[in-house]
Amino acid sequence: MIARRGLAALLLAPAAAWAAEPEARRAIGGSLVALAAEPAVSLPLRSAARGRQRAVYEGLRMPGPAVALVAERWLVGWGRQGEHGLFLAFDWQAEQLFLLLLDEGEAVYLAPGRFARWPEPLAEPFARFAPGIAGGPGFVD
Repeated sequence: MIARRGLAALLLAPAAAWAAEPEARRAIGGSLVALAAEPAVSLPLRSAARGRQRAVYEGLRMPGPAVALVAERWLVGWGRQGEHGLFLAFDWQAEQLFLLLLDEGEAVYLAPGRFARWPEPLAEPFARFAPGIAGGPGFVD
């Protein structure tokens, strides 16, 4: 039998840590597919994909780095093969999605639209995804 003090420590420590961590943060270190499957991400992703669902789902499975936490706020991942790819960033605090397809080297903005400014913390990961891309997003503090 576990002592009360031990049981309290066992139950409260993980609960306190998980209470501060939204579910989408479970995707850190995982695949882009795992991030897209998170309930907070999947609905806005489906909405943003509009008529490009096939290209988005293919992009989710392209090779790329593990999902990373950027500026303690953004869950960022991408997949890319040659001139095709997908960049996905999700603000877990505001539940805001930034999504861009790379189609034959051309930027296709899915969320937000082409003329929206992207947050500055996404500039560096985006530059690794598509260095020197023409028509890439503008970034603002």
